[in-house]
Amino acid sequence: MKKDSAWDCVNKRKLLERFAVEIGPALVFVAALQVTGITGATISFIAATALVTVYSFVEKRHLPVVPAATLALAALFGGLTILFDDPEFIQFRPTLVNACGALAIIICLLFGHLVLKQSLEDGFRLSEGAWWTLSLRMALYLAAMAFANEVVRHTFSTETWAWFKAVSPLFNGLFLLVNWPLIRDNLSADEPLPMMESPPAGPKSALNPTVKIA
Repeated sequence: MKKDSAWDCVNKRKLLERFAVEIGPALVFVAALQVTGITGATISFIAATALVTVYSFVEKRHLPVVPAATLALAALFGGLTILFDDPEFIQFRPTLVNACGALAIIICLLFGHLVLKQSLEDGFRLSEGAWWTLSLRMALYLAAMAFANEVVRHTFSTETWAWFKAVSPLFNGLFLLVNWPLIRDNLSADEPLPMMESPPAGPKSALNPTVKIA
């Protein structure tokens, strides 16, 4: 597919919304950390994560698994951070999220499920083979991000780690940019066929009521 026509097949609004949802809570955490300390920043982060989860629910009209799981982990590790006044808990959360994400993608691929397709299909549509390739690359990327988070949180200050966490969504954008040739060459402009609320009028087959008899 040509570059211009391929770009037209990408739902840019959906991708920008996804980027904003990912980076928003992290930026709130960094801003609050400058003013209130780790406890206030953690509370702000949980609140911001709850807001983007509600937004995702309103947008999709059902509770999305990924935002809901993200909120649950934010509440769990954020609560432990507040309870013990220890940033180690909230700092470990991205490691767990990314590692579990990589593991989930691999396990689902082994059973023939494309969870990445379910997550990104609002932004663009690819062939099945391309989704498999992109899923494998995403699993490796998430594993690398989990490792990077461990290095940063054990090596640098909490504030430096917070900035690393805030810019992490930019790495997600870089991942898509690096994989743009794969996406571009396998984009599909096809839209799903609308579901009919009722079968067409006319005589029907007794074996299959949805089939008209000529």
